[in-house]
Amino acid sequence: MHTLNIIGAGKLGQTLAALWHRRGTFTIGGILNRRRESAARAQAFIGAGTVIDTLAQMPAADLWLLAVPDDQIAATAAALAPVLRGQNTPPLVFHCSGALPASILSPCGTPRVASAHPVHSFADPQRSLRDMPGATVALEGAPGALTTLAPAFQALDCSCLYLDAEQKVLYHTGSVIACNYLTVLLEQSLQVFAAAGIDRQTAAQMLQPIVLQTARNNFALGPEQALTGPLVRGDRATVARQIEALDKTLPDTAAVYRTLGLAALPLAKRAGLSEDARRQIQSILDEPLS
Repeated sequence: MHTLNIIGAGKLGQTLAALWHRRGTFTIGGILNRRRESAARAQAFIGAGTVIDTLAQMPAADLWLLAVPDDQIAATAAALAPVLRGQNTPPLVFHCSGALPASILSPCGTPRVASAHPVHSFADPQRSLRDMPGATVALEGAPGALTTLAPAFQALDCSCLYLDAEQKVLYHTGSVIACNYLTVLLEQSLQVFAAAGIDRQTAAQMLQPIVLQTARNNFALGPEQALTGPLVRGDRATVARQIEALDKTLPDTAAVYRTLGLAALPLAKRAGLSEDARRQIQSILDEPLS
């Protein structure tokens, strides 16, 4: 069985290692974090591996996962180079950044480099142990590396999407908009409810069913049919009253509302909004903040 070393066993790194350990895909080797106590917690979560204090002390391994922040990947790869020179066979080194290509790992000196980005939110590793199997993993890099990584992710019941390096930034941007900015929108919504005197817990309980139903509708019906509300109905008076209320209470959120409303108008028109109603609503959304 191949061995896997992990540099940066945070939420993503420890989740993948734990899943591969449980599925018998890899033997977990060294675990290196900036702080030993963090690495010890990761080891306990994974249920395998050895906490290592320095990069120079890391054991040899068939695969190395660099699960460090994006802006640290290149420097970590360069620091890894003298360690890898001591291995008889060039190992496979990969990172999990959605935005950066595999070539960022070239300083480590091995030709077997890859990027593997799971389309999954690793907010809670315990939940990810249950929810990540079945996700898509975007792979890019040296063919010899991908022939090893693809079966490893398929062993977690994941499907694989193969990308070229030039596709990665826009691919990752699409993921950020759908995942990260959805979270931002929910926070904006909770702030508006709070301004209306409704506490966050009550608002969250109220929102959960409609948010989940909206997500299901979008994937089952497509955005055009899933879009509901005052814009698609051409309800100009409601849009104007909502902007007026936000201008007075939450001007930053009012700006978000206007931007999203303008972005939604082409979709609303495809869903049946008349051109006359579209122009009138756009004029309301375009009005400068008072």
